[in-house]
Formats: sequence, C-alpha cells, structure tokens
Amino acid sequence: MLRSLFIVIFCIFFGNIVFAQSDSVKYNPKEEIVYDGKRYRVHNSWLSVGPGAGYNTKWPRDERNLGADFTFPVKLHHFRVGAFMSGTSFSSPNNYSFHLCYTLRKEREKYNLSASIGPSTSYFRRPLSDSLTHNLTTVYNEAGLHASVEAVYKFKYDVGIGMQVFCDYNQVQMVYGVRLIAFFSGAYRGIKYGYRAPAKKK
Repeated sequence: MLRSLFIVIFCIFFGNIVFAQSDSVKYNPKEEIVYDGKRYRVHNSWLSVGPGAGYNTKWPRDERNLGADFTFPVKLHHFRVGAFMSGTSFSSPNNYSFHLCYTLRKEREKYNLSASIGPSTSYFRRPLSDSLTHNLTTVYNEAGLHASVEAVYKFKYDVGIGMQVFCDYNQVQMVYGVRLIAFFSGAYRGIKYGYRAPAKKK
C-alpha cells in the first residue's frame, strides 16, 4: 500500500512540475548552438549504456551489472527511463530493474553532468541469506527508489565516455555500484551554414 502511494505521489508531483512551468521562462525547442563548425540542439536527449561492478546487501558478494538509460527533455525539464540487470556475472543475471527518474542536467562543450531520482521496480530470484533457509525458486517483484549520478567527458559534442554511480533500493534489497558508460547525444543538427574548415598549414 505504501509503495503504491509513493509512486502515485511521485507521478503527481513531477506531473505538476512539467505542466505548471512559468510562461515567463523563454523556451525554444529548436534552440541551437554552434561548435566546431557544426550545429547542435540545446534541448537534446541522450543515451548512456555500459557495464560495471556492484554489490547487493542481501547477497554478500561482488556482482556485475549492465545498464542503459535514455534521458529526454520535456520543455525545460529532463526525465530518464532506464533498466539494468545484475548478478554474479554478466552471463548469469538474477536481478532485473526498471526505473523512471526526474533528472537535473548541466551540459557544456566538453562535459555532461546529470543526477536522477525516481521510482523503480525490480524482478529477481535469489537467496536472501543462504540456500538452506531460503527457497531459490521464490520470485520477488518489488517497487522501490532509484538514484544515479553521471559524469561524461565528450571528445565530440555528441559522443563521449564517462562513469555512472547508482543505487536501487526496495524493502527487500539494495543494489548499488558503478558503471563505465558510453554517451550518445541526439544534439547534432548539421554543418553550420557558410562554414569552411580552416586550411591546414603546410
């Protein structure tokens, strides 16, 4: 009951953020900047994906995880939809988690920083203490809370590499870890009109 109430409150709260924005704030969905002779959209979405290492508080051993997040703008706000799987190895995951988060972002020519928080749901099958006292066939489906912080260095304006630290909590377990991520932005709009690349010196 409490989990359902939390999710409803979260959706109402962030729904109000999106639809109750001040009209005095100028928003141009086609706003662009020029960098290195190319045009890029200011309000853009991006994909971050990669592998990493982690830990589960109810399964005391190191784990491996693989995750992907798609972050998109809604006017002046950003939202993140993502998922990850984790387990004792990349080939044997036993935890699958999905999340929807509100995201704060700061982007510059050479870096992209973001932080997200929101509800999640996890599907997993695992011993919670040891195989003698817990049935390995038990399947859990739990709602919880997901949070992450992401830092990316961009070697091109719309392509980069970085790190993501995350934590996923529910009443049964907490999974946390770090990932090495590849960053792909949808900001590119084309070559700047009239731009000519500088001639190389002989």
